[in-house]
Amino acid sequence: MRIIKSSRPCVSFILGVALIASSLALASAQQPATQKRPLTHKDYDTWHSIQSPQISRDGKFVAYAYMAQDADSEIVARNVASGNEWRATRGYRPPAPPPDDSLPNFGELIAAQGRLARPAFTADSRLVVFSIEPAKAELNKAKKDKKKPDDMPKNALGIMDLSNGQVARIDRVKNFQVPEDGAGFVAYLLEAKPGTSPNRDGAASKETPTSPSSESLEETDTSAEAPQSRLAGRGPKKEYGTDLIVRNTTTGTERTFSDVLDYSFSKDAKTLAFTVSSKNEETNGVYVITPQTEAAPTPLVAGKGKYQKLTWDEDQTELAFISDRDDQESKQAKFKVYLWERGTSPTVKEGSDRNHASSVPAPVASEIVSNSSPGFRKDFVVSDKANLSFSLDGSRLPDEDIPADEKVLVDLWHWRDDYVQPIQKVRAEQDRQRSYRAVYVVKDKKFVQLADEKMESLAPATDGRLAIGSDNRAYRIISDYDPGLTDFYVVNAEDGSRKLVTQKQHGNVSFSPGAKYAIYFDGKDWNSYSIAGGTIVNLTRNLPVHFFNEDNDTPELPGSYGLAGWTKDDHDLLIYDRYDVWQVSPDGSAARNLTDGVGRHDKIQFRYVRLDPKERSIDPAKPLLLHAENEDTRDSGFYRDRINGGKPEKLIMGAKDYNNPTKAKDADALMFTASRFDEFPDIWITDANFRNPKKVSNGDAQRAQFNWGTGELVPFKNTDGVALKGLLLKPDNFDPKKKYPMIVYIYERLTQGLSCRTSFTRPAIRDAALCNACCPPFKPWSIKVLLTRRTSAFRDTVGVAIKSLTWLRRQIVSKPRKPGLQ
Repeated sequence: MRIIKSSRPCVSFILGVALIASSLALASAQQPATQKRPLTHKDYDTWHSIQSPQISRDGKFVAYAYMAQDADSEIVARNVASGNEWRATRGYRPPAPPPDDSLPNFGELIAAQGRLARPAFTADSRLVVFSIEPAKAELNKAKKDKKKPDDMPKNALGIMDLSNGQVARIDRVKNFQVPEDGAGFVAYLLEAKPGTSPNRDGAASKETPTSPSSESLEETDTSAEAPQSRLAGRGPKKEYGTDLIVRNTTTGTERTFSDVLDYSFSKDAKTLAFTVSSKNEETNGVYVITPQTEAAPTPLVAGKGKYQKLTWDEDQTELAFISDRDDQESKQAKFKVYLWERGTSPTVKEGSDRNHASSVPAPVASEIVSNSSPGFRKDFVVSDKANLSFSLDGSRLPDEDIPADEKVLVDLWHWRDDYVQPIQKVRAEQDRQRSYRAVYVVKDKKFVQLADEKMESLAPATDGRLAIGSDNRAYRIISDYDPGLTDFYVVNAEDGSRKLVTQKQHGNVSFSPGAKYAIYFDGKDWNSYSIAGGTIVNLTRNLPVHFFNEDNDTPELPGSYGLAGWTKDDHDLLIYDRYDVWQVSPDGSAARNLTDGVGRHDKIQFRYVRLDPKERSIDPAKPLLLHAENEDTRDSGFYRDRINGGKPEKLIMGAKDYNNPTKAKDADALMFTASRFDEFPDIWITDANFRNPKKVSNGDAQRAQFNWGTGELVPFKNTDGVALKGLLLKPDNFDPKKKYPMIVYIYERLTQGLSCRTSFTRPAIRDAALCNACCPPFKPWSIKVLLTRRTSAFRDTVGVAIKSLTWLRRQIVSKPRKPGLQ
């Protein structure tokens, strides 16, 4: 287990300084004549922030969740060209701490929370679809009435027509999906009807015409939200499906399929797969439909049992899933893996029930992995907890996890154990659900076990032929004082053979996109490992700059500045130093400063912006978009550069925090946010050249009603001559002739993360010291100063605090009395 240490000290210091003479009465007299007022703690609950902004494929619309901290929120959609804006209520989300990161499905829970707030456009940019949570008043009333969980208010679905802003509401919707590339259809799964069991036997498919304006729906991945089936005889009772609605947004018709537990739309909208879990267990199975036709569902595999993990390959030509239908009567049922090649669907005779098969049909999907597969260990079972995935070309089904059977549940400990007993207890649930990856080669119909107890973690290459395996068993006992040591191997997915790459490695090892090289950082330099030749080359040893974090001041190896990525065909690797981007051949034959040293000369940090989220490698023929941030002023912006030559070209730069943009899929339109201490991070739209950026949200209007103040980044030297920086935050209508009370806050490199010129801090209830330091002044008479320091030593911190008062006297017209350290 790797222990990650914070680079910041565990103790912060607040220095309170009282200036000689000042009174609240005097401060009150300085209040501006406008309607602005001081920000108070009462304003927290209704403070809104922009979350999950989206841009339509054609770049003509933006939509986002306008979320209040502890009040009802909205969904906002805007026509970029006309400026027409529509708002719809999306309900209330109670403030809650994040899920426990020790949970095995922590990542899925976080992803599910994000999807719940995110609006989504249909592929034709006609509609935007979003989840609606219950209103705060409705939820509080239900709690006051002590309603049972099944009777609590449920989520709904909102469908907004972007031609007029009209919103259709569909109640009791669990989740929904809209095809990524295909238009005209949407699917959503309903809650069970009130007062009924979450299942109906033999419900027939229904087709109901509705008005086009009432059919606007969207896409959301349901894999993390779909109920997880459980082993027979253990845990809660079996979960049954509910109604799945598929709506045609062009014709206004809909079809209903009963007892659906999970579903998945293909990207082109031409296939919808779903699993059925019914009390009439003979109708359970995996079914597919073609939404463009009226044909009945085709069963891929059906019969008693559980059906889970619907997984498409990259090109959507194959669908994999697991089922225990052949062993579902066992106490611990054994699952099998099935594969369906899209298009191999026989004619199904329609009966009275068009939703389900009238009898158990011959399977269309093929069984590919089971306990009887050659090479499958007898003490392993196919996991119903882990995920399936395909290699990019669909030729392999890697990431199929095979967990060890649970046999030992006794809490024992020995001094030679890998982990001490408290850690064992924390890890107990993870260990019980631990799984080991295997691969199935589709073409050869071959199963190969890759990971096991000796190599628990394994990351496949994109084509699935190779994988990087890690083994930390030899270093677990010393992990308390030397954490993170691991041995890495290249694993051949054809036969499971392993070849050592590096030992006692602190960082990770990863493949190039074409798996010709493995790359890793040793704490000082980048190294490449040739897969074909097995040779290791230090790529950065002879370059004139450092590639490790030069500001690291903790007793451990520093991390790297990171990678921009690889060019096509694994030809070059793009590596970051503190400022610039370097183009390095993975065999060590050549290296050059891609950004021509402009970053180091101007103290600008350049970082590559990936506009295509599916990009696997960087096309050297296309220009690179670089995010830029000045280390001295904290100004930020964007530059353009090219791999084949030329210096970086400035596109936009200013005293704001410019976040990386999102590109419209089918248009030359970029969406980004820009903010500073006194400017809300609103959404802007521009083109690839950042010409004529246009603001398309108005969250700053809520800030404008408050006394917010201004911020300055001020360089100075303490009495030891050490160059430091301070953030000077002053209230509205600051009068340099007056005397003001002052709060001084000292924290390591605070100015780097909270530059007063470029960082907007949302008013919120959080750590009191941090909020006092970086939030807007709560009173119109206070001044805040944020100081940075250079080391973690306590005495140096105190020295900086005391000696920096010389600088404070020069900046503020007032002399502090006796300073106090808290």
